[in-house]
Amino acid sequence: MGFDLSSLTSFLKTSVATPSKDDAVIGIDIGSSTIKIVQLKNAKGVPTVETYGELQLGPYEGVDIGRATHLPSNKLTEALIDILREAGAKGKLVAFALSYNSSFSTIISIPSLDQKKIGAIVPVEARKYIPISLTKVTLDWMPLEVSKEDKVTNVLITAIYNEAYSRYESIMLGGSLETVASEIETFSSIRSLVSPQDECVAIIDWGASSTRLYIIEKGVARKTHSVLMSGSELTGILEKELKIEFKDAEELKRSVGLRGKEEDPRIEKAIARSLERGLRELHTVVVRYEETGGAPVQKVIMSGGGALLQGVMPYVSDMFSKPVVVADPFQKVAYPAFLEDTLKEAGPPFAVAVGIALRAFQTIQ
Repeated sequence: MGFDLSSLTSFLKTSVATPSKDDAVIGIDIGSSTIKIVQLKNAKGVPTVETYGELQLGPYEGVDIGRATHLPSNKLTEALIDILREAGAKGKLVAFALSYNSSFSTIISIPSLDQKKIGAIVPVEARKYIPISLTKVTLDWMPLEVSKEDKVTNVLITAIYNEAYSRYESIMLGGSLETVASEIETFSSIRSLVSPQDECVAIIDWGASSTRLYIIEKGVARKTHSVLMSGSELTGILEKELKIEFKDAEELKRSVGLRGKEEDPRIEKAIARSLERGLRELHTVVVRYEETGGAPVQKVIMSGGGALLQGVMPYVSDMFSKPVVVADPFQKVAYPAFLEDTLKEAGPPFAVAVGIALRAFQTIQ
């Protein structure tokens, strides 16, 4: 099942339910334009997909499908209940992934080799890096490597905004759901996409409102970066370039993408122009990571809805000069054989939902 990041996700553990081995657990990923859910069942010790689903949020705000939304908690609860019903998800135990934007993570060096003292030092050192008061966040940390020569311990610190956590929790409670686990979406993606054999990889999680880059070395997020490149932005560019309605631009983006040269060369040019800026920035981050002592990135994993853009894989491969693969989060779970082709094709947007469901599944082993 890949890396067990449970030590990274102790946030508010006293408030979660305790599932039994017979319980189904639903992983929930609430994005800016969609909600994704994956329900896993324990089948003889193997996490097995019972159902999954995706719901567009645009209609709940009265805007076009594909646009980023800013829905209040009660509307998100309504949407969550709808997708659970439509997907036939009967479970009441859930695990939710918190948005990257609701958190802060970094690696710091603690001037001590004494593991007992580090816990007391971390909050003091964290104040130097976390941009808001520690009273407004829940702090977690994990020791990484020790440098006996420099007498320091490198520590991964992660902070989640308390307000954001409370909002997610209210959404779950509104649906009469019990929370089993929660964590930042970064770690969910790592769990579902990275294998122990992957020495150093980069994940590009391309969403409706932003795109995140995670550089994962030996199972740990060593570097994260976000750019404004988004699916909604691409649709908006096509809307203006072709002078068409947003919904028509969204359809062209999904069906034609970067393979629109024969249909209308303006489609490919507009999308490529927008992608180039964001991808160059992400490529620079990878190069600097490698040049400053990080391990060489072996491959790039494309996840999120943007990974489904027609023709995007060779484009990203050329930009990064590295192998690029489509995210396949369902490879970490079992499922009926007849779903294999469907799940491989649908996989990239479900990386976070599968990852957080696996996080919950690990609590019942």
